[in-house]
Amino acid sequence: MLYHPDKHRDPELKRQAEQLFNLVHQAYEVLSDPQSRAIYDIYGKRGLDVDGWEVVERKRTPAEIRDEFERLQREREERRLQQRTNPKGTISVGVDATDLFDRYDEDYDDVPGGGLPHIEINKMHISQSIEAPLTTSDTAVLSGSLSTHNGNGGGNISLLMPSAIFYATVGPLVFYLAIQRLIIRPYVHAQKEQDLEKQRESSASDMARKKQEAESAVLLMQESVRRIIEAEESRMGLIILNAWYGKFVTDSSRKNERARVIDVTVPLQCLVKDSKLMLTEASKAGLPGFYDPCVGEEKSLKILYQFRGVMHQVLSGDTEPLRIPKQSHRIDNDT
Repeated sequence: MLYHPDKHRDPELKRQAEQLFNLVHQAYEVLSDPQSRAIYDIYGKRGLDVDGWEVVERKRTPAEIRDEFERLQREREERRLQQRTNPKGTISVGVDATDLFDRYDEDYDDVPGGGLPHIEINKMHISQSIEAPLTTSDTAVLSGSLSTHNGNGGGNISLLMPSAIFYATVGPLVFYLAIQRLIIRPYVHAQKEQDLEKQRESSASDMARKKQEAESAVLLMQESVRRIIEAEESRMGLIILNAWYGKFVTDSSRKNERARVIDVTVPLQCLVKDSKLMLTEASKAGLPGFYDPCVGEEKSLKILYQFRGVMHQVLSGDTEPLRIPKQSHRIDNDT
């Protein structure tokens, strides 16, 4: 109803309302059909496109679609764990059993213990390797090994095992942890920053479009918000004084980082009904009048509101459900 073109007389507002109303209509057509909704919930808009990309048979039920999706998710998770750290180890033992096949038993009848063939371990090799993926295409491999060989066929295996286990397994692991802390983590962090910057660049046009849609939605909300505020003031109800959405910098160690937030006071006030505001467990970037001001980064929603003449404040995570007003949000008079 908010975006219905007939609700707006101004030609420019009417044009913007038509664009947003078409998006709402498309969403309704998908969500009102159980099968289309199931496909969209799992695959997004791409799953609804049939030209060259048929993800599943359209005759499948929503339950079958979800089962297939969960199976693919499990396979991807198994591959991801395998790629993260792929430990491999080998132990080889050389056994000299010549006496078992090349002897005359009668020659050893008079020798104590000579009735049993003499079998001995004359060499051993133990190795261990750990793979540490740096990026999707680069992997560091750390390995250690130990080999022993006694040409005379002697040696004591019990003396070799503790040392072999340490140098072939614990040694590479300790070295791996040190390298991970000093080299891998800084490298991965730098790679994430580069990937984040590329993601911002690739999504710049999409972000600009969503920003324009959000600004248009805010313009269309003005009249409705004015009526809502008047009704809430008459009952000393819920008034959104200020609201911001995006990346907040509260840690003093990150003071060099720049906060990136947008004002969402009007969109949130428009969602107030009967002195209540309820947000579900989903990213706030999808709310009417919202858009993502910092793609790929952690976001929060900060609200300063008034209820029954008392000031309240709350800071909520992006995907956390939120319900206001609450007594726990009250601001003390001394604050």
